[in-house]
Amino acid sequence: MKLAIVYYTETGNTQKAAEFVAEGMKKAEGVEVALFPLDAIDENFLEEAKAVVFGAPTFYADTCWQMKKFFDGTKLPLAGKIGATFGTAGYLQGGCEVALMNNVVRMLCKGMLVYSGGTALGEPLTHLGAIALDGHVEEQKEQFIALGERVAAAASKLQ
Repeated sequence: MKLAIVYYTETGNTQKAAEFVAEGMKKAEGVEVALFPLDAIDENFLEEAKAVVFGAPTFYADTCWQMKKFFDGTKLPLAGKIGATFGTAGYLQGGCEVALMNNVVRMLCKGMLVYSGGTALGEPLTHLGAIALDGHVEEQKEQFIALGERVAAAASKLQ
C-alpha cells in the first residue's frame, strides 16, 4: 500500500516534521512511503497512494501560499483517499490551528476522507493534525510519528 506525504518548507522545519510522519507510517506492515516537496511530486505515486498527508508552514494564520496554490490548481485524483495535515508556525498565536482547518476544508473540497483520531486514541492528541511551534519540531516528534502511524492504520482498514 502506498502512502504519500506532500509538503512545502522554507527553513527545513516542515520537512523534518514530514520525515517524522513518514517514520510513523513506516511502522505499518506492507507500506511504501514517499515524501514529496510540492515542486517534485511523483504524480504516478500520488495517484496510487491510499493516503496523502499535507504539511506546510503557517503564514498570516493560514497555510503557505504555495500549498494553497497546489490545492487550487491540482488535477491529481485525490477523491476517496485518506487525507491528513500537519503544520509548523513561528509562535502559539500564529494561527497554525486555523491553517490546519483550512487544509481540512481544502481536502474535503477535493473529495478526500479527512482523518482525525480525535480524543479516541489518547495522547498525543492530533485532532486537526500535528503542530510544531518556533522550530521545536524535535520536541514534538512523538506527535508527528503518531499522526503517521494513525493515518497508516486507517488506510490499512479501508484498503
